[in-house]
Amino acid sequence: MDPKMRPLSETAGYRQHWVEANGQRLRAETFGRPECPAVLLIMGNSAPGLVWPDGFCRSLSERNRFVVRFDQRDTGLSSYVDFAASPYTLDHLVDDAVALLDALGIRRANLVGLSQGGVVAYRMAMRAPERSSALTVMMSSADLRPKNDAFTGAPVREGELPRPARSYVDAVIALNSVASASDKEVAHNFVENFRLAKGALSPFNEDDWFQMGRAMAALPTLREDRLQARLANHSNHSKAQMATPALTPADLRNLKLPVQLIHGAQDPVFPMPHADWAAKQIPNSELVVIDRMGHALDRAFFDEIITAMTDFWRRRT
Repeated sequence: MDPKMRPLSETAGYRQHWVEANGQRLRAETFGRPECPAVLLIMGNSAPGLVWPDGFCRSLSERNRFVVRFDQRDTGLSSYVDFAASPYTLDHLVDDAVALLDALGIRRANLVGLSQGGVVAYRMAMRAPERSSALTVMMSSADLRPKNDAFTGAPVREGELPRPARSYVDAVIALNSVASASDKEVAHNFVENFRLAKGALSPFNEDDWFQMGRAMAALPTLREDRLQARLANHSNHSKAQMATPALTPADLRNLKLPVQLIHGAQDPVFPMPHADWAAKQIPNSELVVIDRMGHALDRAFFDEIITAMTDFWRRRT
């Protein structure tokens, strides 16, 4: 068996945690030794922590890092919220992440945010800079409005960053237009959403993605309430995005932490100008462009990404 595919129970230092944070019950998993520098992985829109692949987390922990991935509210095994009764913004997700660090006894962590998680990481660096050593923003944008507006059909704003291609938006809407009726369909739709997001040139390890898809489909069986979270652009996270003010150039210029941007040249969700624009606003930021990568964290890119991150942390923290 590929050592990166072995059961989590056989992973050195692996533990599960349940944390009470801001009225939410959050499920977290840690990899590695607590005395190592901490890394908090913040996943994207409506995706549970398991979308940070096991092999990625193991490999990062083997670089002498204490790795934390977690289910944000309204994902995975954590609390689900009645958004109409208790609306929230991405800043509430920041508060949850800070409370999680408190509960795990972590004073400071390197933040790694993917997609929406990148915006949560930006906002955490702004709101609680003392809790962050450095910030890595991956496959993300400081301005989520072009993506949201593309899916809602809102008019184009003057000077806005590029939207996803209409062909991509239409394909995603068509794929998710009918609710999945079985675990098999949940897994299939999960895989096909990421197949669309990977872009035209990225490798796509079918076994890995189907394994994650099956794990995603199994989540309701592990919950007492048996609920399945609503995903992507129909989710509470999307509502939270729209309720959160966009980051401004001034916000980005005022970031005091070392900031690294890792972006795929083939990203269909946030085309390359999103990363270029953010890098120009953030003082002393570093931009890493991966030519074949889109908007999916495939194992083909693990080593390149982890090497880039650990080198950045070594030099800048």
